[in-house]
Amino acid sequence: MGHTKLTMEEKGKVMVLAGVGLSNREIGRRLRRSETAIRWVKQAAATLGTGATPQRKKGTGRKRKTDKMLERQVKKDPFVTAKELKEMYPDLLGEVSVRTVQIRLQKDLKLPCRRAAQKPLLTKKMKKQRVDFCKRHADWTQEDWRRVMFSDESAFKTISRRQKLVRRPSGSDRFDQDPLRQVSRLAVWSRGGI
Repeated sequence: MGHTKLTMEEKGKVMVLAGVGLSNREIGRRLRRSETAIRWVKQAAATLGTGATPQRKKGTGRKRKTDKMLERQVKKDPFVTAKELKEMYPDLLGEVSVRTVQIRLQKDLKLPCRRAAQKPLLTKKMKKQRVDFCKRHADWTQEDWRRVMFSDESAFKTISRRQKLVRRPSGSDRFDQDPLRQVSRLAVWSRGGI
């Protein structure tokens, strides 16, 4: 028997089957729902009048206390895992499974887990060197650049061997500065370097 809310279509079927005189047990068996759910629908319909199908009560839309805490923690550290969150808050999430935490993050808070984008790791010093290089050579002509030999060789240094997973809202920028796996890429130049 399912524990999910009955759809409007199922509620309509309950009303039709109840109208032909079937018992709550028989209606529940046919719709694969509990007798209690069938009884609730019939009781709610009785207060509305003949032929009316009861609507679902509108919830408050208020987030659970744990959801607010999870959202705050993920915004602070997008690389945190569901298991780590459970270990961080044993008093709030002690009875909850790791899978439940994952579902809450993904479905309720719209924070799915994705592979972090790779991007070059540029330190402040490296950025400054690049700007200085551009300023030094801003007035070079095509003839000056023809005397430079460019190499396509590159050295790569990976910070992490395993690609990290990151939680970020759907539709957000994949290359945003914070939730990225940093990969260092150093260009090898034959002239001066940058």
